[in-house]
Amino acid sequence: MKIKSNNIYQVERKPLKRYSTFLCGIGVLGYWSIGALKSHHSNTPLLQHSIILTRSIRYSFVAVVLLLSSFNGLFAQASLIEVDASVDKSTITIGDRINYTLKINRDQALQVHDPGKGTNLGMFEIKDYRVFDPVVDGNRVIEKFEYTIAVYDTGRFVIPPFPVAFKTADSTAQHQLIMSDPLEIFVESIVNDENAEIKDIRPPLEIPADYVRLALIIGGIVLVLVIIGVIYWWNKKRKEGKPIFRKEVIRPAHEIALEELQQLLESDLLQAGKLKAFYSILSEILRRYIEGRFYIKALEETTTELVSSLQNTEISPENITAAKKVLDACDLVKFAKYFPQQPEIEEAIQHVRGFIDRTRLEFAAVENLQEVTETAEAVGSKPETPSKIQSQTQSTNNNQQSTNT
Repeated sequence: MKIKSNNIYQVERKPLKRYSTFLCGIGVLGYWSIGALKSHHSNTPLLQHSIILTRSIRYSFVAVVLLLSSFNGLFAQASLIEVDASVDKSTITIGDRINYTLKINRDQALQVHDPGKGTNLGMFEIKDYRVFDPVVDGNRVIEKFEYTIAVYDTGRFVIPPFPVAFKTADSTAQHQLIMSDPLEIFVESIVNDENAEIKDIRPPLEIPADYVRLALIIGGIVLVLVIIGVIYWWNKKRKEGKPIFRKEVIRPAHEIALEELQQLLESDLLQAGKLKAFYSILSEILRRYIEGRFYIKALEETTTELVSSLQNTEISPENITAAKKVLDACDLVKFAKYFPQQPEIEEAIQHVRGFIDRTRLEFAAVENLQEVTETAEAVGSKPETPSKIQSQTQSTNNNQQSTNT
């Protein structure tokens, strides 16, 4: 199925060219016939009196021939641009993929804007996008673009007209649009019978009672062995004077966020063109940081709700604007099928990194405090206060400096 776009810039002029050539031939033949008739009966009185009429007719034929030749040269120009839109199949079932091909045949002097893969094709989702190398044929250039699309519903669907922007080589000229014709696609259901009922999945098979009993016995033995191992490990730790459970060091939210952002940049999502996955992870990194830094349920709120929650904190309006810009861009890519360009991607990354750097908390070093506290807990003594630990640490450092001196 192939439909050719109808536009003022594409006019088929071959029939007019054939008709003008045919009339020119008739004119030449008439001119020659009148000349032959005059030479054959030049002595007859009738033709002597009609010399003036004969010359007038001959001049008229010459004028007609010249006029048709000028029209032929005027209308024999080739069309400036032609757009063909076609699909490999017009009737499919749900989930089938269609190859939608756009072919542009243009004059070499024209400049055509690349359609790109962010084109709106109605209800159809773009699964793949391919650009073929241009083919030069004389003063014509043929460009071809292929889209792999799919739709997930039944009924009649229409691929809307595809707009192609072009302009002449003149830098002052404005872009003009040429549209392809819409294409109809019919999506049929896999179930042909309208009264057919879709059966539910079968229930899981029940394990025989003997296997259940065997599993319970094995599980009980494993549980007893685990309990014995835990008791042995507990006693060993207590005899060695080591803490049984080491306290987990809580990392600041900005360290986690910057580490996750670096892992995202080192991934191959951008190289593979998986923009939706990249922006989804970028949005989650920013939301997790806001949740850990400002104790806002950022992962559960919409962008509008999150921005409203940020306005109730001590964050500056500039930082709120930067966060909103990143979240809006992520929503466009995730839900509106927007394809950002490379500068927009880099800008979003810089906004996230800048927001984290400007709003993060600064922590003092607590390694000495943690080590002393764990040692005191291991020997059963009361842990010292932070001020006392800091004074002890300072005195120790002073003693070391005096010894070195």
